[in-house]
Amino acid sequence: MKNIFKSFLAIATLSLAVSCSDDTQIPPFKPLIFSEDFPEAEINYNATFDFEGWTNFAETGTKLWIERDFNNDGYIQFSSFGSGQASNIGWAITPAITIGEDANAVLAFSSASNFVDNPANKLEVFISTDFDGTNVLAATWTQLDAVVADNTTNNYTYIPSGEIDLSAYTGTVHIAFKVTGNGTTLDGLFQVDKVKVYSNN
Repeated sequence: MKNIFKSFLAIATLSLAVSCSDDTQIPPFKPLIFSEDFPEAEINYNATFDFEGWTNFAETGTKLWIERDFNNDGYIQFSSFGSGQASNIGWAITPAITIGEDANAVLAFSSASNFVDNPANKLEVFISTDFDGTNVLAATWTQLDAVVADNTTNNYTYIPSGEIDLSAYTGTVHIAFKVTGNGTTLDGLFQVDKVKVYSNN
């Protein structure tokens, strides 16, 4: 019995030593400022995207972003396929995001594409500090340097945007996902998921 107890004590001590080693430390926590994963439970498949606080705006044409899900994962999608219109430009804009003075904020998201043959059929990402929540084209939008799905990715393969530096921004901002297409030669689709803004401190 004593030998069994000694063996148990030795294993427990070794386990504690391993769990406290430098190689197994938990990575630093990065506080979330904003997060939207488009939960499947809230998705109305193929319906016009209308999550609370978001803006879904057609700059040209009538196509809007829609809600979709696949394999228990929700996302939003824009495609001008079948529109028959010379131009389709659609914006999906986040609710207001408040970035603190010392947040050193970072944006990250995932995007995917399919049936995109022409680089002019594209997804772009912007930020605004003066969007009033209604007048999209009256706001000042600055394009962000993000890795996005394009005509070279396709096959619904999600790619990460990378960490997009927002440290120059404080106060209220909105992030916009903008797709350009048309009903003839630029009719591919784009998907966006797992949108996060977090502090990089």
